[in-house]
Amino acid sequence: MKSKFAAFTLLLATVFLMASCLESNDDYTYTDDCAISSFSVTTAKQNTFVKTKDGLRDSLVVKELSLSSYKFYIDQLNGKVYNPDSLPCGVNVKKLLCSVSNSSSGIVVIKSTTSDSLTYFNSTDSTDFSVDREVQVVSNSGLSVKKYTVHVNVHKEQADSFAWHATPICAELKNLQAIKTAAVNGKLLLFGNDGNATLVYSNDGTQWSKCETNLGHALAADAYKSVVAKDDYVYISDGGNIVRTNDGKTWNTMGEATGVTRLVAASRFSLYGYSADGRLMVSKDNGASWTVAEIDDELSLMPYGETTYASVEIDGYAKTDRVMLFGTRDAATYPNDKYLSIWGKIDEASDNSENQPWAYYGVAADNKHAAPLLSGISAVAYDDGVYMMGQAEGKAPKFYKSLDNGITWREDTATVVLPANFNENVAGAITTKGTYALTVDKNKSLWLVNARNGMTWRGRINRLGWAKEQTSFEE
Repeated sequence: MKSKFAAFTLLLATVFLMASCLESNDDYTYTDDCAISSFSVTTAKQNTFVKTKDGLRDSLVVKELSLSSYKFYIDQLNGKVYNPDSLPCGVNVKKLLCSVSNSSSGIVVIKSTTSDSLTYFNSTDSTDFSVDREVQVVSNSGLSVKKYTVHVNVHKEQADSFAWHATPICAELKNLQAIKTAAVNGKLLLFGNDGNATLVYSNDGTQWSKCETNLGHALAADAYKSVVAKDDYVYISDGGNIVRTNDGKTWNTMGEATGVTRLVAASRFSLYGYSADGRLMVSKDNGASWTVAEIDDELSLMPYGETTYASVEIDGYAKTDRVMLFGTRDAATYPNDKYLSIWGKIDEASDNSENQPWAYYGVAADNKHAAPLLSGISAVAYDDGVYMMGQAEGKAPKFYKSLDNGITWREDTATVVLPANFNENVAGAITTKGTYALTVDKNKSLWLVNARNGMTWRGRINRLGWAKEQTSFEE
């Protein structure tokens, strides 16, 4: 306690000494006001590891970074200073050059990490912010002191790194010949064809369990093909009846004998499906009633083989989604197809909005990156684009990404790639098409299932999981 008092007395003496040095004819006003008005990290060292030329070793590289653009927020009410946007991974937080300004030309001091002693804050000397530090501002009158806790956030992981994490194996999935998945209501649901019917499994994030439904009958063998998600429910066409669930067990019938044999896409406002005669249909009331959807090209260009879809909210436009439908045409009828058939639609629900037709995305002659003809396809809206998983004939599955709503695609060879053990305990090098599925949950985690070995993985691009801190404060 004595050391605290001595240090503070010394500071006050310094303040009055500074004041006495002013010429008597200077017009100078003393104030009790004291507050940090700005805080920034100006310069820091970053330690990164890069592969040597032979690719066999990691080499340490130290870079000097200018970090003034990372904004620090000042919570005057609670005396806290912090940066919601964390400094880059690898920054040496024990040696930061920082700048601190205060509201009234007072004195800024910092408390020791090991004792109660106080020292002047020096912007030209590195400071250790590996732990929270107490910074104090003493008013130029010497009568007021305001204390702050400064916390410097630094990322512990690389922003764009991605890793798959395996969950327990479910041996029952090995009996399924084809699967689709969806994430709703905090659960991962899986729908698979065992050769006779569509079975349903639920996963709470750790393990799969088989669901006994309240439908009173087994779902049709091809019902799994109809899986779409809307309003935190999974919808399926079960022999023309539209049913939905959010847990895999309890199902509600939304429309009976609708004539819609397969659901193929959904937005926040609509369901889309094929009728028995091949027309694309739309429902605005969760499957109860259906009308013909308008398209801008020939029905023969529709993907009646495998299908998958992605739906994204369009930023800046209220109640507006972009829906994309991807798939293949019948190989026997169209043996020369080289690319996936891709359609898109702007789906609006605002008052007085105009209905936009589905548009066919033909492959332009100069498009060198059109979606290749793939099987076993799963698409998800992810990381400001669309990811699609699928495989070319005779090859292992790959991940492709589109940043222009499905027009062009590039294989992702660096970030989202197959887990190293994807084909573990699987006879043969190539996974059978349709026995794997990809989906994304509300936490922006990707879920990958391979039914051939009963394995499931979860992964997320690190920066997509970083939390946002408070940046505005009110008394």
